[in-house]
Amino acid sequence: CHTKQYIEAVVSTQSTGDEVLNVAMSHCGNYISTSSKDKSVIIWVISEYSTKSVSMFKRIPLPTWASVFQSTFNKDDSFLMVSGIMHEESVGKVKIFSFPKCKHMKTVDCVPYDCFGSWLGSRFFLVGDFDYGSVSANVIMHSVYDVVPPKTVYSDPNSNPRYPFHCRRFETCDLKNNRNVKLLFYACSQTTQFAHALAVAVFSGIKKRKLEFERDGILPFHISDDDDDDDNYPKSNSLRKNHPVDSEPSDYCGTFKNAVNLKAAIIGINANENLEKLFVNCRPWISEDNPSEISMNIETRIFDFDLNLLQQVSKGEAVTPSNTFFLIHISSSSLYTASGDEKGKIHIFDSNYNIHLCTLMGHQDVVNCATTSPTDPHFVCSVSDDHSIKFWDLSSVKK
Repeated sequence: CHTKQYIEAVVSTQSTGDEVLNVAMSHCGNYISTSSKDKSVIIWVISEYSTKSVSMFKRIPLPTWASVFQSTFNKDDSFLMVSGIMHEESVGKVKIFSFPKCKHMKTVDCVPYDCFGSWLGSRFFLVGDFDYGSVSANVIMHSVYDVVPPKTVYSDPNSNPRYPFHCRRFETCDLKNNRNVKLLFYACSQTTQFAHALAVAVFSGIKKRKLEFERDGILPFHISDDDDDDDNYPKSNSLRKNHPVDSEPSDYCGTFKNAVNLKAAIIGINANENLEKLFVNCRPWISEDNPSEISMNIETRIFDFDLNLLQQVSKGEAVTPSNTFFLIHISSSSLYTASGDEKGKIHIFDSNYNIHLCTLMGHQDVVNCATTSPTDPHFVCSVSDDHSIKFWDLSSVKK
């Protein structure tokens, strides 16, 4: 295919020599968040696609961190979750910031550090908690406003006690026609040092009303319709007129649904809730007798939400050895699925027919993440170890 790159911006990490590890787009399609090894998150604003204008909006420095791995917006773009790791620690950190003011709201630990955390609705989020003493793996739910105390909402029943289980790269989405039930997709490790199994859990939400919170004495603040200057609630929030505890379930319980062994090191997961498909990047085992060695090919495997394999495509290439492989994040819109590889390429797939459409060239190093826009399916943003963020127009792709 012949596509044109229509915006290119070099992020401020170029002078430090640090790589850009992840990129996320807000659900409104106007903001982009990049996470980097320079210990910061940068928020970019796109004025209009047609004007080809992108500029830095805000920078969130995290000087005590060793690296920032990922940042994600919640569904109404009122909060930003940032995941990373502190210096000389194996425990990860998850910070929540209000958006667009970027005011720090909460910090929690996650174990292992590459769990990254996940939004569960707009006001609640999940982190992993692996207890090495008891060899158990739990998922902890937190509330942004401390409306409810932290709670273990899920424990995997199939982890092998001889090998650590890791909850990684959470992806959640609403089940069709039921906003109070969600799916949690995650990769886990049961027989090797790599995350090689793909699992899904079902989360059911219990909704509390405002009066129940007042009765229990845990309502921390009050939001009125005309309280426009309240820092606790961004003005741009689409749920502005509703009390946050009324807008979604405040108590969840997760149950195991299914798991499959991919016989591959899982390096990226993305759930497309509209298409009800799960896109997984992985590097296959070279031999089932020696799963510690993985292939230099990056496969994109596409599953339905019951973890039935729909399609498998091998297009990405890797260069890193088995013990130091990179995460290659993947993203999907209604039309296109985008994924990078370790040779500076971006691979574009048809999200509906699960076929490879084209390869984009332009980066000079590993493309750690490529993401699609929630509002414009032809808009793709990519970040790389070459310290750059690039924007692509896929409107000329012939399907």
